[in-house]
Amino acid sequence: MMIKLGFSALLILSTLVLTACNKAPEQAVTIAINPWPGYEFLHLAKKKGFFQQTGANIKIAQLSSLANAQRAYTNGHVDGLASTIIEAVQAEVLGGKPLKIILIPDYSNGGDVIITHRSVTNMAALKGKTIGCEVSSLGIYLLQRALENAGLGLDDVTIINTEQADGESSMLAGTIDAYVTYPPVSIALTKHPQFKTIFSSADIPNEIIDTVSLSEEAIKNNPQIVTQIRQAWQLALDYTAKNPDDAYEIMASREGITPGEFKDVLGDLSILNTAQQETLFNQPELLQQATRDVCKTLVHVGSIKTNCDSLPNIIYKAP
Repeated sequence: MMIKLGFSALLILSTLVLTACNKAPEQAVTIAINPWPGYEFLHLAKKKGFFQQTGANIKIAQLSSLANAQRAYTNGHVDGLASTIIEAVQAEVLGGKPLKIILIPDYSNGGDVIITHRSVTNMAALKGKTIGCEVSSLGIYLLQRALENAGLGLDDVTIINTEQADGESSMLAGTIDAYVTYPPVSIALTKHPQFKTIFSSADIPNEIIDTVSLSEEAIKNNPQIVTQIRQAWQLALDYTAKNPDDAYEIMASREGITPGEFKDVLGDLSILNTAQQETLFNQPELLQQATRDVCKTLVHVGSIKTNCDSLPNIIYKAP
């Protein structure tokens, strides 16, 4: 008996064959991720089976903050992490396994912010005030750059380590006068009429680079993993372009915001596709210089102690 297959059936059959040919390895590679719209495309890739389709066995560990994601990596609980370039630079210095940055999801050009009471006119007005931020992570870097732009330094303010989960309640209680944060927490905060954004990563364009890093050990044990993750990333971007309503609904619901809010936040990010990734990684010296620049700032503010000029090259280069 001859069976005629329609286009949809052929597509499904082709997908099954591709999946079988790219059977994922038994040992999963676990990546720690915190809430951030730019990372949601990785969750979308997981939900839609794009990692499996490319042959990557990826497990995502959801954590509440950049600092927690970094700690999960440095303590050896995960194989990689999604983070800003700041946490990637710190990871090995703080005791984590040697790693490589394998993907640049986005540049934050407005997504990372400092929120204050509406009565505060500018950053200089925060002199002598109490500011909350994640001191071992992106927060301290963004705060230092914002204060520097206002002619101030970290010694001119009182800093309280405040995790993202505690930011909104701390601002409402008045225990801090300003908070360094990012979506979805920043969205929740600015819904309160008494608060406003006073500084953002748009004021220091292309300095806040988001990354996905894997341990060198995980890459060695899974030689195709970098290519597979990059392919899955592009599949997630393609799916979003063709099915924006479904994609935004999935990603926004995980962030605890509306699809409209999620779409608006993406306007403050520069999401990079495969071609843009290739251009960046074909110039590894530029990315490595960015890691050295970040390292020197982190040393200056006391987050790490290391010789930045001899910082290990943490940019992945295809063999």
